[in-house]
Amino acid sequence: MSFFRQTMKEIIQHLEKYYLSTAKEQTIDKIVNDILSSKKIFVYGAGRSGMVGRMFAQRLMHLNLQSFYLSDTITPAFNVDDCLIVVSGSGETLSPRAITDGAKRIGGKIILLSANPESTIGKLADHTILVKGQTKDAKQEALAPFTSLFDITALVVLDSITREIMNELGKTEVDIIQAHASLE
Repeated sequence: MSFFRQTMKEIIQHLEKYYLSTAKEQTIDKIVNDILSSKKIFVYGAGRSGMVGRMFAQRLMHLNLQSFYLSDTITPAFNVDDCLIVVSGSGETLSPRAITDGAKRIGGKIILLSANPESTIGKLADHTILVKGQTKDAKQEALAPFTSLFDITALVVLDSITREIMNELGKTEVDIIQAHASLE
């Protein structure tokens, strides 16, 4: 268990360092505006990035926004007045690239969370939030396994955006509780 506390400390220090160098408020304000002005919000990522994205889509649903995680069988059509949020550490993973390309052709808004803003997806996105942390393409020495620092940081960023959206909508924890699943 000698690595347990060291790994936790590394994750906390990584988040602290990211917090001190985080995205400018203006960028976050634009992203919140794009999300709130969209008819539907689609979220996608592959692997663990997809799990982080799925948590964000669920939270948006809790705020009564029309949110969908792409690849679910009940996902509706994407249109020009919709928004796609992609979580991709490398910005080069095949399925998120193809989905982003499709969204760009349709004309909706595209937001990317990535450690590689100059990636193929980054060049297609309207807004990119730089999320630091190891990706499958950018190896770094860390105690946290593989892409954990990226994944955890992306989750923190998206939960922080959720709070901004809650503030804009005048929503509280009570609203989340009321929209939470009741058949589980």
